[in-house]
Amino acid sequence: MARSSLGIQLDGIESVVQSLENMPQAIRRATRAAINDQGRDSKKELAQRIARDGVSRAKAGGQISLRRATNKEPVAVLAPTSRRIPYRFWKTTIRVTDSTGTRASVWIRKGGQLMRVWGFVNPKSKRKIVWTRRRKAGEDIMAPAAGHSVKLHFQAAATPAFVKSVGEGLSGKFIDRYNEQLKK
Repeated sequence: MARSSLGIQLDGIESVVQSLENMPQAIRRATRAAINDQGRDSKKELAQRIARDGVSRAKAGGQISLRRATNKEPVAVLAPTSRRIPYRFWKTTIRVTDSTGTRASVWIRKGGQLMRVWGFVNPKSKRKIVWTRRRKAGEDIMAPAAGHSVKLHFQAAATPAFVKSVGEGLSGKFIDRYNEQLKK
């Protein structure tokens, strides 16, 4: 099954951008500034929403890249990276999964609900390191788990209500920037 790409599409923004291409430089400057301001504010809001799942806001914000709008490309893009944040930075929950009590699954929050992640913990250990196991040439290899990315959390945080608020915020920012340019 193909993944759906997440994006913020504003109704009518394409026609506005096309009509503004023939406008003076000041209006294009106001458009670009409003789009970049809204992109920055949206990134901050998404990082705060992801931080509720158990990772710091700075770590979450560092995993979301913002490509700013330019004169040639009047679109700002927020894209989560697939880099892993080590499990020591996440708030995790463990649940014992076997009868010996030496294996426990690892769970983290995603959008307020628990989600099982890759790896296991020895609940009787003092350090609670998250491990993974794989086989290579018939031999079991155990290694510390790499971590978890914010990509799924980004998709869960970008709800339709959030997308709608981004559109409303962008229109307000454009009007403010446009009025500033008219005063000059």
